[in-house]
Amino acid sequence: MIVKQLLGLWQEAAQGSQASVPRRALEHLVASTGAGGGRLSRGSEVLAEVGRFASPPITHRLPAGREPFEVALAGGTPPGEELLLAAGTVLSAWWLREELRASRFAERRRLWETESLRAMAEVLSGQLDARAVGQSLLFHSMALLDARRGELWLAGELCPGAEVAGGSPGGLCVVERVGEAVLVPPTPEAVTTPRLVSPFVVAVPIGDRERSFGVLALGDREVRGGLAPFSAQDVETLSLFAAQGALAFSAILAHRQRVAQERLERELALAASVQKHLFPQLPEQLPGWELSGFSLPSRQVGGDLYDFLPNGEGTLLALFDVSGKGAPAALLAASLQGALRVAVKQAASLKELAYLLHEHLATLWAEHQFATAFFFALREDGTVRALGAGHTPAVVVGCDGQTRLLYPQGPPLGLVPNPRFEEDVLVLRKGELLVVATDGIVEASNPAGEEYGLARLWELVAACANAPLRELAKTVLAGVREFTQGEAMNDDFTLVAVRRTV
Repeated sequence: MIVKQLLGLWQEAAQGSQASVPRRALEHLVASTGAGGGRLSRGSEVLAEVGRFASPPITHRLPAGREPFEVALAGGTPPGEELLLAAGTVLSAWWLREELRASRFAERRRLWETESLRAMAEVLSGQLDARAVGQSLLFHSMALLDARRGELWLAGELCPGAEVAGGSPGGLCVVERVGEAVLVPPTPEAVTTPRLVSPFVVAVPIGDRERSFGVLALGDREVRGGLAPFSAQDVETLSLFAAQGALAFSAILAHRQRVAQERLERELALAASVQKHLFPQLPEQLPGWELSGFSLPSRQVGGDLYDFLPNGEGTLLALFDVSGKGAPAALLAASLQGALRVAVKQAASLKELAYLLHEHLATLWAEHQFATAFFFALREDGTVRALGAGHTPAVVVGCDGQTRLLYPQGPPLGLVPNPRFEEDVLVLRKGELLVVATDGIVEASNPAGEEYGLARLWELVAACANAPLRELAKTVLAGVREFTQGEAMNDDFTLVAVRRTV
């Protein structure tokens, strides 16, 4: 009779009955043996327990496939083999049914995960709004994992202008939240690996190998009848969503950087065009003199500048090498040129001119901003007054090819308080050449780290002293490039030359 009842349970299990097969099987075993209580288990898992254990139980194995069931009975008569076999058969059928059901559920879940990830990938494709990406990421993951609460924390670079209130010290801020807060506490910075923060809270970081974009967190998985804890599989699933989000956020930042770079390049191109027009047109007629100037910035814009201006005695030639490189140096150079054009009308001497420009740099620009300079006042009779301010020495090439150097007699403009400047006076004869360059030429180095140097520069200048001035700078540039063997320019390249013609 008991065996028939057990086999009836088998039929129920085979037909998919939702009744508790282990408990009913145990109840049949306890009733048939007259035991006071019983416990049914498989391995370390207790499947059912009934009655009381007034005496120590005796354990019996139920033959059932790879891992048999065990029943512990307290008191009563020992069960027969037929009864144990019938119970084992019923429980094996039930266990197999449960495994198949779980397998089918897992398969359906994987299909659902795949479909959710595919749908989210379509939504995120080409999306450049970080907040919209975050919303899609949170809503899709909450729907798949049946979460009641959820929130997304993102790095500040992805959500400029987002509410910092409720944000974290590490720069993360909540950009989307459904329901009550999830990660309070702990802070999002504590989530560095995918994990269960608690049985009812799962959180995963969003990022790649190079950087972290934020944290995705869910809370309270809803099931029939209430809430259930999250599982390790839920952590893995949420990590897949986070990986999709990381790709989208990485693409957004890359797009922003590309747009910013393109904007910067446009601005630099405009600045280069403006700076090019800052360099003066050479005077069409300058009695007694031939002039030439050439400048090549190491970047799109640079900090080297030269100018030719009329003054009370004739013509002023000024050459500046501003500290720094690129756009900041170019702005300082433009400011210095504007100050020069005002100061040249006020200064009675080169010393006064240098001091006025020094004051301009010292009072209007940040600390450690300075410029080296060389000024030459050219008169029709061949007299040249010269003043150097921390600059590379100038060179005079005589008609016989001999060279003599003009060293600066003062510090760079804007560098030290109360500077003292001194002037030199020289007279150039017909055919003699005056050349001054910036240190971008002198300090250009080859792959071995050796600098071009003053000696090579003046030797080359002396060798082509009789060539047309417009060719001189090209010859020097070619010589420097040959020496450096293609090494990148580290500084601006500027050269100005003056030849006496009468």
